[in-house]
Amino acid sequence: MKTKNNEKLIAVIGATGHQGGSVVRALQASGQFKVRALSRNPGKHRELAEEVVEADLNRPETFKAAFEGAHGVFLVTTSGLDGTDEFTQGTAAVRAAKAAGVKHFIWSTLPDVKAISGGKFEVPTLPARQRSIAWSRKRGLRITRS
Repeated sequence: MKTKNNEKLIAVIGATGHQGGSVVRALQASGQFKVRALSRNPGKHRELAEEVVEADLNRPETFKAAFEGAHGVFLVTTSGLDGTDEFTQGTAAVRAAKAAGVKHFIWSTLPDVKAISGGKFEVPTLPARQRSIAWSRKRGLRITRS
């Protein structure tokens, strides 16, 4: 969807971190997109973007407002937090994005290392992401891995 200035709105999950923050800055520098920075604590990060909205990967009910009117979503997850279930987080984000009419979903991850190495290598955090991406594609959302 486009904003009043004909800029497509991109919602960035993880906007306060290294990856998400660099995505916010790159989108802003391009001047081609309106950026909505998503944070668990938006009040602490008002300076990140024109819009800063609450979104918490462990609270899927926060996604509706976060994705409303967005053309695209950038997602970065982390398996390093206690209680993190990346499959649940990813599929919840995809469901909400699809319900909001998001046209493009960019997921920061690696390819399936185990598959491309013939089983020689495995990254323990990737199988849940790979399952989430496969699940998401079956539901018709355009997903790009970055």
